[in-house]
Amino acid sequence: MFQLFTAHLRPLVVVAVSLLVCAFAAALLRRKVRPAVEAVCRAAVARMRPHMPDPLRRVVRRCRAWVDPALVRSGLVTAVAAGMAWSAASTLGLAGPVTAAISATLSVQLSSHASVREGTQRLIGTLAGIAVTVVVWGTFGLTPWSIAIITGCGLAAGRLLRLGDSAVTVPLTSLGILVAGSAVTETFVWQRIAATALGIVVGAILSPLVGGMTPRERARWNLTQLSTGIAALLGELGAGARDGYSREQAARWLARSRELGADLDEAVTAVDDLLRQARWSLRTPVGRVTPLRETVRALEHGVDQVNSVARSMFDSAATPHAPGVPAQIGPVLTAASEAFAAHAGYSAHAGSAGTSPTGSSYQSLQASLEALRDTRRHTVRTVRTEVDDTGVLVLTGSIITDIDRMAGSLERTAPALSIGVREPGPSIPAVSEVLPAVRLMVRKAATRR
Repeated sequence: MFQLFTAHLRPLVVVAVSLLVCAFAAALLRRKVRPAVEAVCRAAVARMRPHMPDPLRRVVRRCRAWVDPALVRSGLVTAVAAGMAWSAASTLGLAGPVTAAISATLSVQLSSHASVREGTQRLIGTLAGIAVTVVVWGTFGLTPWSIAIITGCGLAAGRLLRLGDSAVTVPLTSLGILVAGSAVTETFVWQRIAATALGIVVGAILSPLVGGMTPRERARWNLTQLSTGIAALLGELGAGARDGYSREQAARWLARSRELGADLDEAVTAVDDLLRQARWSLRTPVGRVTPLRETVRALEHGVDQVNSVARSMFDSAATPHAPGVPAQIGPVLTAASEAFAAHAGYSAHAGSAGTSPTGSSYQSLQASLEALRDTRRHTVRTVRTEVDDTGVLVLTGSIITDIDRMAGSLERTAPALSIGVREPGPSIPAVSEVLPAVRLMVRKAATRR
């Protein structure tokens, strides 16, 4: 009896130890090895670049333009995850190790939390698909009508369970079970569930290697990139207003302002993922995510305003007999660019010590906003004294209004920022919020004893 127990336990121990080693190696690669390797590679490239012949430089530039490092990294991690899941399922003797490989392939995400979330939805979909198949097949048998009912009920069950994109897993699992036919037994069902869960675990272990950043780092990076993009565009708009610009330039600026919407979507997704991860994290309090949520909301309004300025400047150049943008408006646009550049530095430290009123990035942002207000007052006085055209004055007032709204968003004083914000209602406390209370209760109990 003991030998039989040991024989079954040994593969499980081997797989568990292997997964723990892989988790440790993945954490070590992401935190220690990868930054060191990147630093060495950058230093080597910087030293070799002056000595590289021009044809080789052109080849290297073309390769960098054709190859997406993120895509290559994601492909390699996914391939390794699929191979690991197959090997682990085979070691455990699970029926259909390909199920584990498929589950691992689909579970590889930008973070472990996202991997577990998506994988859990898929596991729930698998269980629901098995339940739908057992009920319908047992009631109606295997007929064309039962196939239609299983597919329809599977999709409906996925929507009712709010599985999102994983809702299609329910009918796919149901139809996959029908392929097995008479081989479907209780053992088969449980092994399929175990293989799916094993793939989720493997995907969660290797997911941090895909993005190379933690969810908090990714959110900060996206916010910094968005703020930097707004700053760069405002700088070009200011230079164009000061030195003059063509219709083609205005069209390019308008197109770039609209492309900022894609960067905004990425930033919103990154912050939402961080918020979901923080609710279950042991080290990331939900309170640290609040500054990032406020930052992304301010930048959302900033994207709208810079799009409005770019549209005004384009209409001025593209519409016949339209009032022109006065050169006096250039300095205030440049000052707004500098404010967003300072905000990019502030966003890089959002959620950390840099968000405090004593932080250097915060003080730099406040100084830039004060300079923007001074430049705005000077610009308004200059335009009023030097411009007599009513159309130009109206256009200038429109752009100044957009600049005022940008400043209000960066200062977090704009009343519009509070519109549409959902009031926090009763919900399950985050793990990081519960742990301090649990520790305090344990200490009090130990003190009483």
